[in-house]
Amino acid sequence: MLKVRRSQPLANPDTVTRMRAYGRDHLRSLLFSLGKLCRQPFATTLTLLMIAVALALPACLYVLLNNLQQITRKWDDAGQITLFLNIDTGENAVTALREQLQNHTEIATVEYISADRALAEFRSRSQIERLLDELQHNPLPPTLVLTPVISAQGVHRLNQLTGELQALAVVDHAQLDMQWLQRLQAITRIVHRAISILGCMLAASVLLVVGNITRLDVESRREEIEVTKLVGATNRFVRRPFLYGGMWYGLLGGIVALFLVLAVLLLIKQPVQSLIGLYNGNAQFILPGIRQSVGLIAASMVLGLLGSWLAVSRYVARIEPT
Repeated sequence: MLKVRRSQPLANPDTVTRMRAYGRDHLRSLLFSLGKLCRQPFATTLTLLMIAVALALPACLYVLLNNLQQITRKWDDAGQITLFLNIDTGENAVTALREQLQNHTEIATVEYISADRALAEFRSRSQIERLLDELQHNPLPPTLVLTPVISAQGVHRLNQLTGELQALAVVDHAQLDMQWLQRLQAITRIVHRAISILGCMLAASVLLVVGNITRLDVESRREEIEVTKLVGATNRFVRRPFLYGGMWYGLLGGIVALFLVLAVLLLIKQPVQSLIGLYNGNAQFILPGIRQSVGLIAASMVLGLLGSWLAVSRYVARIEPT
């Protein structure tokens, strides 16, 4: 009598074996998605350029805004108060006022500009010497330029101090020389918000570009997906190469965007550096650092992965073998 050999049950793989198989599947999907991009160089290049331009524009604007803020931060302590005294104020009254202000706890320095000195400076900078020579008296008042201490450099306190000095008897007008800086900082905040909105809009365009490309890729491989599901593949297994494809688009697009940003900034570095030097000789033009560069590439990868996930999670689940 023949003995029938019973089939041995398949042994359950251990955790290490399952992790190795899982890693091989991911590596296979990673390389497969990269190879697919390489097999379509023209379409891949166009897509990468679209992503790079969309990311490079707000990145360049952020770098330029950062250089502008670098200048204004060094001007934050430049708030001065100019006191225009009455024209008929005598030297004794001016001397008494100077001593009073020098003893003020919130005033660091007091610079006196006499009426004759102010007229001489105006004469040297203007082109109307003949008209000035015909004046019978000096129309310029004596002036005191005050520099508050650091603890009083806040905008609210400077406005209060200016109001207190305006109330002095010999003061005709008190002017806070920091108002132009406040306007500049307000404009800077508006520009910063506008760049943020523009960056969000362009980031959404990257999502749409990657999502649309992924959707077209899914549709072109519909029959392959149906066959794969017919032999037992799960949606997670089918989605994997498409997600890695979106990640590759984001990674490569971010790298190209970084090169575009550096190229544009290097082209405009010299004129921008000259402009910065006119306002602050010690300031240097700031290029993106390692942290900003890595952040740009990482953000691009996240956008690519998210765009592919939004598309593939919707369309792959609809495809079922018939």
